[in-house]
Amino acid sequence: MPDTISAMSEQLFKAIFAKAKDFFKAMWGDFVKFVKTNPQYLLCSIAYYVLASFLLGGAFTSFLIALLSYVISLFIAFTSLGEKLLRFFEHVRRIETKQEKEYLLPLFQEVYTQAKEQNPELGHIELCVIDKMIVNACALGKRTIAVTKGAIETFSPDELKALMAHEIAHILYGDSMARLYTTVGNGVVTVFVLATQLFIFIAEWIERIASKTKFSFAWIIITLVKLLFTLVLFAVQFLMKMVLAFSSRRSEFRADRYAYELGYGEKLIVGLYLLEKMQLGANATAIQKMTADHPRITARIERLETLLDQDSAMQSAPLPLS
Repeated sequence: MPDTISAMSEQLFKAIFAKAKDFFKAMWGDFVKFVKTNPQYLLCSIAYYVLASFLLGGAFTSFLIALLSYVISLFIAFTSLGEKLLRFFEHVRRIETKQEKEYLLPLFQEVYTQAKEQNPELGHIELCVIDKMIVNACALGKRTIAVTKGAIETFSPDELKALMAHEIAHILYGDSMARLYTTVGNGVVTVFVLATQLFIFIAEWIERIASKTKFSFAWIIITLVKLLFTLVLFAVQFLMKMVLAFSSRRSEFRADRYAYELGYGEKLIVGLYLLEKMQLGANATAIQKMTADHPRITARIERLETLLDQDSAMQSAPLPLS
């Protein structure tokens, strides 16, 4: 009997170890793939990590604490928990009603089947809904595409399929992982660093008041330096946002091209023209333009129309004589 229990325990341990190994291997693979295709995110994160370490004191221990918090935050971001958190933040829900299932799922399945045939490596994707009347859609993490109620009510079935093809491209190329990386990964470590710094500052202040110790000139200087680093951290965050917004705008053009290559170019153009009319009069500030994660709609239309014109010219060109 003890031998049987020992054998069962050993098998259970091996099974758990194998699953854990596969889990971490898959997560590491996702991270490496993401960094290879988006090296700018890694460079920004290194700068962000160094500043966070200085905010925690600048000692070797601070570097280790910042590194540990950053690893934990990235771990959360690249697991299913990160995608669930992002779904929660974006108010994303599953398709629930019979009407939604009968209307949306066949459209999505048609597009997904085409994309899967062209790219067999494409994994499982779930179509979801956001209960907002703005006209939008988004890709989250590795397996979530969400369309708003506004998009469902505004676009025709063919235009919705073009929109879905565009969002599938974001998942295929790993663009949607960038949002997890910045929102969940950097977001968690930012909250941790600022909360820790605030706690240390309050604790030191209370200790000095309780012990009736005078605030020395050196202590004031150190406090001001820490405050300066905090401001620098926010400045770096803004610069990172500008860099990542530029990368995001390029990914939008790439996703448009993918939808075009799947055969949804003309309907995507129609949908973009409709969006462009809806946004007339919406003047963005200079900062909003610098940090915008989408290019101008007219620029996207121009590129798609250029592709259409090129294909039309190739089809109408006379065949060379043999």
